[in-house]
Amino acid sequence: ERIPAVTHVDGTARIQTVDESNPLLHRTIGRFAERTGVPVIVNTSFNTAGRPMVDSPRDALECFGSAPIDMLAVGPYVVRRRP
Repeated sequence: ERIPAVTHVDGTARIQTVDESNPLLHRTIGRFAERTGVPVIVNTSFNTAGRPMVDSPRDALECFGSAPIDMLAVGPYVVRRRP
């Protein structure tokens, strides 16, 4: 009930766990949990209608430039769209 976006219609979810062996992602999820009370993020495909999947940081920046995305995180970097 707390995270319906990750739940399939049959009530299951395909979860993946992250530990300290991936410190950046582990810390990111921890900080998200501190702010929201939900220690879960959704990992989904990154593409827009009619375009191929994003496969590199360059692809991500190009997609960000033309899609209605407010913020893009690539590794330790964050790009925000101007308000």
